[in-house]
Amino acid sequence: MAVEILQHVPVLAEHEKSHWFLNQRGPSPQAAEKLRENFVAEYPFEKIPDLKLDEFVIGKGAKNRSFCYRLEREMDVLGRILGARADKFGVYYGRTKTDASVKYRFASHWGSTLEEAFVAVKQAIVKLLQAAANDDMEAILENRISPLFKGKLLFIYNPEKYAPIYSERHLKFFVAHLDLNVAFHCGADLQRALMDYRATWPNLLDQPAVLYMRFLYDVFGHPPDNDSSDDSTPASLPLLADAVRGSQFITDLPFLSSGKKGGSGGHGKTDFEKREKRLRRIGDRGESIVFALEEQRLIQAGKTNLANRVKHISQEDDGAGFDILSYDEDGMERQIEVKATSAANLADGFYISSNELEKSATLGNYYIYLVFSAMSKKPEIFQMKHPSLKSDAFALVPVIYNVMPKVTVSETVSETSF
Repeated sequence: MAVEILQHVPVLAEHEKSHWFLNQRGPSPQAAEKLRENFVAEYPFEKIPDLKLDEFVIGKGAKNRSFCYRLEREMDVLGRILGARADKFGVYYGRTKTDASVKYRFASHWGSTLEEAFVAVKQAIVKLLQAAANDDMEAILENRISPLFKGKLLFIYNPEKYAPIYSERHLKFFVAHLDLNVAFHCGADLQRALMDYRATWPNLLDQPAVLYMRFLYDVFGHPPDNDSSDDSTPASLPLLADAVRGSQFITDLPFLSSGKKGGSGGHGKTDFEKREKRLRRIGDRGESIVFALEEQRLIQAGKTNLANRVKHISQEDDGAGFDILSYDEDGMERQIEVKATSAANLADGFYISSNELEKSATLGNYYIYLVFSAMSKKPEIFQMKHPSLKSDAFALVPVIYNVMPKVTVSETVSETSF
């Protein structure tokens, strides 16, 4: 993920500054933020109880510029809630599929009359914004406002705490692909998790939240409706917390069926960039699973002090020769190299660098954790302590070479085609 952030965000930021109007994207990030500020200034939450019906409802047309109209239409660039049914606002002006007459309407769970429902909706909005100001997640969860409406209100009034994404399906998709190990009870928890992640990256934090939203969609796309054939990005990619909960350690390597090897097969051209991205994605998920399991192992052993010292080394130094620095229960350092696959066995083997191979032979407490079915809800992990990778138990097959020209100082390779 670090690679995507460091490479993608500066490019995206510059692109958005100069090309925001392309593809009908609407106002620039700065102009979009100005829209939000103006809205909050015109509708401080203490003023909301005094709103008249027509000042609130959607359905009266663009000239009315009501609270709900502006939230849904004018600030569409700040996260989309357009397209869902108008009753998400509690009260509205319009028709239904079964009744073509245009009139004021309300969702029955808000009250038995229009007036009663309108008062209840306004009260709920005020309580939601007060709960957000007090970081009262339980009150936010219990608030009866519809999820899309709730999510957008939370962002508009608290743009540094809640991400400008409101569909729970989209939120889960991004949280899963970022390998964020969070428990959630509602969409607001996921919005917070995405913004907490943003806060750990200066490259993201320096950009407007709406650009962060664009970054997520540009890097990961939209969640597909059905499972993808690409095993690194299935529509049903579980949240990391669910994958960790479903993980189990195994004592024997999974059975290797004879015959056809794993992999995609076929003889077409390989898209190396896509392949590299896919392998990196699987590897990131495997490392995140192992990191969480190591913390969990030490906590369960009563070694919370050691659990707090577990480090994801590969995120800081990809030349260390291992991915996770953990500990045995006696405090000895445990160096863990993680090899993850979306497959259920080692039919395709795994890749190891010369540096990792050297470290496996020289570090005193070196492990390889093989993570099978890494992209599923039930990964399996096989531990190899002090693996003798150069022994007869393994076959090391060279698959890449570093080619250097054999030239003396006085020779030139300027006309050589590599």
